[in-house]
Amino acid sequence: MAIMAQLTQREREIVLALMQGKQPRDIRRDLCIERSTMREHLRHARTKTGARTTIELVAKVAKEIE
Repeated sequence: MAIMAQLTQREREIVLALMQGKQPRDIRRDLCIERSTMREHLRHARTKTGARTTIELVAKVAKEIE
């Protein structure tokens, strides 16, 4: 299954923002979410994709959408 299809809309928004080089604090502000909420979204996305780190998650998504 495609990686992006496994993610929720919010998880996709966060990962794509990270890919664009946005800082986590700016992403949280733009999406009006708390730090802990963003961490949970990223944790769920890593679990779904088998990524061990957020960097690995972003790399997997970037590879998929090339």
